[in-house]
Amino acid sequence: MKKVLLFGTFDFLHIGHIHILETAKKHGDRLVVSVARDCVVEAIKGKKSIHNEQERKRIVESLSLVDEVVLGDERMSTYEVVERVQPDVIVLGYDQEELKQDIERFLKHTGKQIDLLVADAYGKDKRKSSMIKKALHI
Repeated sequence: MKKVLLFGTFDFLHIGHIHILETAKKHGDRLVVSVARDCVVEAIKGKKSIHNEQERKRIVESLSLVDEVVLGDERMSTYEVVERVQPDVIVLGYDQEELKQDIERFLKHTGKQIDLLVADAYGKDKRKSSMIKKALHI
């Protein structure tokens, strides 16, 4: 069974999230989603998410595309979630370039043989969470 791990914040769901979930699911038999912890979201984005980590986890768990949801690491660049999940494939969003570079360093350092894929954007001009939040004034 091929296991896919997808990282994300998933502060509120939109069509771009559905696109990346569908893309990730195509690369394996079991899709595990790592929902970013509140402390990591705030450190990366400089602000709190609309929904807390437990709410975001519950929202993603409700999706039939997803087989399992876990909370991500509380410290950046540790990848304890990778150790727990043991994925065959990691899928990232088109806008997660820094995370991609960090995971590449982790994989090289640990010698883990995990495929790292980047999903293409779904209408990235309008379907990115930050742009939708801006349009909604939130």
